[in-house]
Amino acid sequence: MRFGFGEPPPSLRDADVRFKRLAKQVTDGLTTAEGSIPQLSTKGQQELLRFLLSLLKDFFPVGHGLVDVQGNVLRPSQISTVSIPITARDGSRWPFEHRIRLYLSDQTGFRAAGEHYTGNFSSIRLYTRELHTATLSDAIGTSLHELIHMMFAMIRRFERYLGPIGAEGAARLLAQKPWRLVVLSGFDGHRDRLERHLLDLLRIIPIPMQAGALAASLIEEAFAAQFEVVVDEAIVRATHAKKRTRGPSILVNIGFQPKEFLKFYVLEHGFAVTDKQLNSPQALQIFQRMTSDVELLAKAIRSHLDS
Repeated sequence: MRFGFGEPPPSLRDADVRFKRLAKQVTDGLTTAEGSIPQLSTKGQQELLRFLLSLLKDFFPVGHGLVDVQGNVLRPSQISTVSIPITARDGSRWPFEHRIRLYLSDQTGFRAAGEHYTGNFSSIRLYTRELHTATLSDAIGTSLHELIHMMFAMIRRFERYLGPIGAEGAARLLAQKPWRLVVLSGFDGHRDRLERHLLDLLRIIPIPMQAGALAASLIEEAFAAQFEVVVDEAIVRATHAKKRTRGPSILVNIGFQPKEFLKFYVLEHGFAVTDKQLNSPQALQIFQRMTSDVELLAKAIRSHLDS
């Protein structure tokens, strides 16, 4: 971060400290996560983490952009490009590219630690104020979480792009590891069950989404959260093995209580929903009914990741 002549204002100095600390945390977390790859239980998990870390290396330790408290870009982000060659049914070859930018943002008013924006490309923001006291594990976990959302957005673009030239190419690609891990068509039954609960919930909580779209989005959110847990567990095992400590390693665990899960989602997306609304008697009744279905979803996603 560059300043003009003279001593920079305290606010800019503080922002620079936050930028540098978060960049270091993600950089160190990247190295730690890379060292944990052998501890992942399946080849698919290993390949997915390698792919995501290869993207992060385009931005850390250098390459990430910087955004100030007003939302102005202080430094542009490098562009990371995922290129996938496609062979159509008629044998013709088509290029597909998805571009990603990543910024460290010092903006205020964002309750999420990270956010993924999508359109014709992906833009990820990691919020320095929310992550300023984050552990190394939290910093890399948030980065991977947003990159998982990027993958879902890229797959949706990929499927739309392939429509005119034949879906066989998409089917072939998405059947391979690690791509097949982010194909969530096998969770349609879970989405339908969630949708029935959400139809009732949206009558009392003002989330600006249709129940079907919200259910599908929650399944993606659950996948990203479960993948964070998988990586966290691998890091714990790798650290345990490196220290040559006797006895079992203490692994992290994530609960999928419906209210807390939905509250996290609401906070991450900045919806105007209050704690009072989430804790209303009507909402708590619906959350209670959702509990078994949300727990089944979490188990199904973990089984999918472990397959």
